[in-house]
Amino acid sequence: MRTRHVVVVFHDEILNGATISVLRALPCLEERGWSFAFWVPQPGPTADRLRAEGYRVYGEAKPVASGLRALREPPGIARRLARTPGYLRRLRHALRREAPALVHANSLYSFAEAAAAKRAGVPTLIHLHDMAPRSRKARLAREVVRRSADFAVAASQACADSYAVGMGGWSPRVVYEAAPVPAEPAAVRERPEPYVIGTVGVVAPRKGSDLFVEAARRILAERDDVEFRMVGSATDPLEREWGEAVLRRAADLGIRHIPQTDVEAELRGWDAFALPSRYDPCPIALLEAMALGLPVMGSKVDGIPEEIAPGTGLLVDAEDANDLARAMRQVIAMPHGERVAMGRAARARVERVFSVEQQAHALDQAYSEVTRISD
Repeated sequence: MRTRHVVVVFHDEILNGATISVLRALPCLEERGWSFAFWVPQPGPTADRLRAEGYRVYGEAKPVASGLRALREPPGIARRLARTPGYLRRLRHALRREAPALVHANSLYSFAEAAAAKRAGVPTLIHLHDMAPRSRKARLAREVVRRSADFAVAASQACADSYAVGMGGWSPRVVYEAAPVPAEPAAVRERPEPYVIGTVGVVAPRKGSDLFVEAARRILAERDDVEFRMVGSATDPLEREWGEAVLRRAADLGIRHIPQTDVEAELRGWDAFALPSRYDPCPIALLEAMALGLPVMGSKVDGIPEEIAPGTGLLVDAEDANDLARAMRQVIAMPHGERVAMGRAARARVERVFSVEQQAHALDQAYSEVTRISD
């Protein structure tokens, strides 16, 4: 067995936040002596990127899904169920070929792969980038996480707590999400014309995309010197129609939609960032805006208050476009010096708590503990 070798299982073929989170930590983990191979749904941009960077990549289209609605997505329930045994068999074959010290199953939605690896005798860590479901499935999700892996880590304390409810003292370890801190912050314009406020994320109910649009509508009804931007697309197949309707509403209001871009370069042209999520364990886009020194606004849900400490941004009530609009007015009215000070405090907080190096250090400790457990 290669005692510092890891197979990472990604659940999505696109480069979503959970995938980007781990990819950013790889160089630091490799400096600590870990090597990596990957099991990834493919074809898709995640597999393409990993191959271009020289990694061994296994995988195929993923038949396993969480929930009846997801199972009904093409190719349908019957074909998904029929393909699942062969899919997991080929995963175990890849694990025999790689002989890893552990499998890093990167999200709740990789529970089936985690369980298959554990049954094959490979130590398994599951990395939770999503809150536990807020439904009757919550208890089942907690049991699945505990039983499908030897070790669990969660993206924030709120995320860990959501899986620990009713589990008799068991809880995932917190490994915060992270963002790189650029050498130079964004320029905080003294007199923005127009004042640019934006949001970044999949266009979906969980990110509060509709709340951002409604708050923008209220501001635009009052003044014409503010521009709003939305970066991201309606990529979730179960919420695509909802997201497309929100984007049509945004277009009617003159909100600029940018489906895909260099996020750091785009953020450097903004004056403030808003993320009115309905649930969000530890949003990376918010950390990226803070790392650039932008004034930020985020809802008081899940891990967002762990990111926005006093003086580093503004917290708004969840499900409240009126309170978000209030925060936008407050940020717009801030003197230049206050906006600069808030941005500096936000950058310092990311450096202190949410750096990529700290995330990699915490994962290194978790990896080492899993391998010690298996010895």
